Amino acid sequence: MDDRLAVLLLPAKLEAFELEGHARALLDIPRVIALEPARVRTPRFMRDAASARQAKRIRFPGLLSVVVLYHPAQYPLARALCAGYEEAELWYVAPDRASLGAAGGSNTAELLTFDSLARERATGLLAATDGANVEDDDLRVRLHELDVINARAFIPGGRSRGG
Repeated sequence: MDDRLAVLLLPAKLEAFELEGHARALLDIPRVIALEPARVRTPRFMRDAASARQAKRIRFPGLLSVVVLYHPAQYPLARALCAGYEEAELWYVAPDRASLGAAGGSNTAELLTFDSLARERATGLLAATDGANVEDDDLRVRLHELDVINARAFIPGGRSRGG
């Protein structure tokens, strides 16, 4: 039996992420891992293909069950991971839509589109409150239900006895 995993798609390096505390709290769960974004931004015309290729190349030490999306810029990768792991659920820590538009720039329309798509696709929407706090009780309950959180030892690449 493969261990069930959750992956956090971070929009920045963990140390520079405004929701670092929330991400670190989830990373304390042995079967939760994080992916930081690539150092080089993929050109818009290659984004879907690059995300699909990246999703196929990632080898997880178990069965991906939950994808936690923190920013709509990571939505193409989230979509590709969910396509590759058909039973994987998408949970979205949805930003305030006004903050996406306030950033300005040429990719505002794209971010708003990805935000809408993520909201439609998400199994669960989580909200950040008080700046860096996220109400994630529903997510944690679901991680228990999916056996991401369990009492068995997690040995990446191996199998544990018992269970």
